[in-house]
Amino acid sequence: MEKSPYNRLRINSSLAKLTFWSFVFLGLIFMFFFRSLSSSSPVTSDLNRRSLRTNSYGGPAWEKRVRTSAKIRSRNGISVLVTGAVGFVGTHVSAAFKRCGYGVLGLDNFNEYYDPSLKRARQALLERTGVYIVEGDINNVDLLN
Repeated sequence: MEKSPYNRLRINSSLAKLTFWSFVFLGLIFMFFFRSLSSSSPVTSDLNRRSLRTNSYGGPAWEKRVRTSAKIRSRNGISVLVTGAVGFVGTHVSAAFKRCGYGVLGLDNFNEYYDPSLKRARQALLERTGVYIVEGDINNVDLLN
């Protein structure tokens, strides 16, 4: 018994639809990928904008504050860089390290993920314990050098 030509047409039709929608899906993925690559320049300008609000790093006074903050106070201590130092966890980690006699230098970009006034209050608290907070971004190569 021969198969009806309609069944063969229906299978080919569904295969054609699957192929068509697969190409549409892949095309959308490629468009999204290339569009995100071309928009990388605003990201770098955003990083430069928020890397340091003021270019007040460097110089003898700044270096003295950094060295004083990072100075090790115990025999077995080490010097550590705490990123996100004025966040909730970073504040507690920085204070605990300082109490143990470690040299602690804090780094935070003071973004608006949390209330900046709360971060400024934590910065003042850490400065009283001897931890200097550098306002900058971990992605800023000039700052880290």
